[in-house]
Amino acid sequence: MKRKIKLFTVLTLLVSVISFAQLKEYDYKRSLDAVKEDWHTVTVPDDVFSKVSPSLNDMRIYGISTALDTIEVPYILKINKEKTISQKHPFEIINTSKTDKGYYFTFKLDAPTSINNIQLSFKDTNFDWKVDLEGSQHLKQWFTILEDYRILDIHNTTSVYSFTELVLPESSYRYFRVLVRSDQQPVLESALISMDKLIDGEVVKHRVKTMKLKEDKSSKSSVFEFELENKVPVSRIKVHVDANYDYFRTINISYLSDSIHTEKGWKYNYRNIRTATLNSLESNEFKIDKTIAQKFRISVLNDDNQALDITSVVVEGYKHELIARFTQPADYVLAYGNASAYRPNYDIQKFKNTIPAQLTSLGLGKEVAIDKIKSTEVSPLFENEWWLWVVMGIVITLLAGFTFKMLSNTSSKVEE
Repeated sequence: MKRKIKLFTVLTLLVSVISFAQLKEYDYKRSLDAVKEDWHTVTVPDDVFSKVSPSLNDMRIYGISTALDTIEVPYILKINKEKTISQKHPFEIINTSKTDKGYYFTFKLDAPTSINNIQLSFKDTNFDWKVDLEGSQHLKQWFTILEDYRILDIHNTTSVYSFTELVLPESSYRYFRVLVRSDQQPVLESALISMDKLIDGEVVKHRVKTMKLKEDKSSKSSVFEFELENKVPVSRIKVHVDANYDYFRTINISYLSDSIHTEKGWKYNYRNIRTATLNSLESNEFKIDKTIAQKFRISVLNDDNQALDITSVVVEGYKHELIARFTQPADYVLAYGNASAYRPNYDIQKFKNTIPAQLTSLGLGKEVAIDKIKSTEVSPLFENEWWLWVVMGIVITLLAGFTFKMLSNTSSKVEE
């Protein structure tokens, strides 16, 4: 009986060592709730992103089964972005006319259909026009869809900006006409009529910990800096400005990429991720390529204008989750934190259509740092180099003795 207990103990220790051999390559782990189905999702918490590589390659799900086998669970990293499906509708411009109100452009669709977006493109530059949009089924009676809608184009040495998109409530007509209130004939180069449908993604709002706005009169600019609670993936920043007048400012959005300690103190390096326009016409919501960062800076070029009062920002990122397939009961953990890890290549990437539509999310335990096995430093055989010289002297003496003996034997044989 004692022999069986010892054998079981040895096997348990052996499995633990094998399991740790895989986990030791990672810095942290979190336990997963008990698995009850074949497929589950695991939401990646905000505080994980500061400890994984920017590529997000170093996340693994490991488990120890009841048979003491080590299991690596395949997963798909899903980033829940929104999608826009745009259905373009063919049309022709059938009429261009002028009245005391301005200039009309009439569009005829191939068939009455629902639209909610018209993109206009003019040859003209540096304009600020008000437009009306009307719809009709048979050119006899017109119904107002948009009124006093503002479109704008600015081209100068510091800024290039154009806003000529008509966003309208879903409307179904055979004919649409645009009235441009202008003193001069606008040159309409092209137009695009479509029905845009937005499929919402899952967005996570990130809490802003600190904000600071400062004005630099020497460079005629303002700098708005803010810091988040954690280093997280950011995909959208919405800026709130307190102003009851029209404004138009070029901005640069950047994030803190690294910092260096010098003799004069810390030097912070910011990397630009988007140049855009802060203005009173739009919602000032800026999409950026996914950036994992904690500190951000928005530089506003004021020129000779009054500095804008930026009161707050809303920072959002898409929800990141792992869709994982489990094949047997086990104690599972999420391991992460390995800058040299490669992107895993699992079969389930090729069979996404087999994943169930409804999945249950597994909860995660608290973060635990994984203990590393410290390698025992092996002392050199000869710590004092004099021992090495002594051994080399002995070896050389022995070799010389053997050589002399062989030569003596050869000479004796020759004399005989």
